[in-house]
Amino acid sequence: MPTGRFVEVVRFPVENVSPEAQVNVREVPAYLREALDGAGADLDDVDLMAAEIVTNAVRHTASGRPGGQVWAAVIATDEQVRVEVIDQSEARSEPWIPPYPVLSGRGLLIVQELAARWDWSRDRNGYTTVWFQVPRTGGAAGWPR
Repeated sequence: MPTGRFVEVVRFPVENVSPEAQVNVREVPAYLREALDGAGADLDDVDLMAAEIVTNAVRHTASGRPGGQVWAAVIATDEQVRVEVIDQSEARSEPWIPPYPVLSGRGLLIVQELAARWDWSRDRNGYTTVWFQVPRTGGAAGWPR
């Protein structure tokens, strides 16, 4: 069984100084890039997948409203990194990948293509978690700092 090496959960916006504060999509990938620097994961892929998932949360759930929040969780083992994005949902639909070419709505298709695994769940309080896993492929000596 893989051993846990690093677990962290961060709320965004990090500093909710106002009830009107809104989630800035770029903050989550920036945090992940810093947190996973040296972890041996493809940070460009992590950045893109996280941005797609957070964008969906902001566009389609209560997380995108003033005062809305998302949480990013990182769980790293010796073999992989798992990133979870939790939103404040109220979504009436399920995350899905369109079965045909469309002009928008391809974010989860990108996640499906880049991730080793991905999925989603919704808890009884309506919070949706979308997660993905990527392998750790080296360069991880001395990580986490």
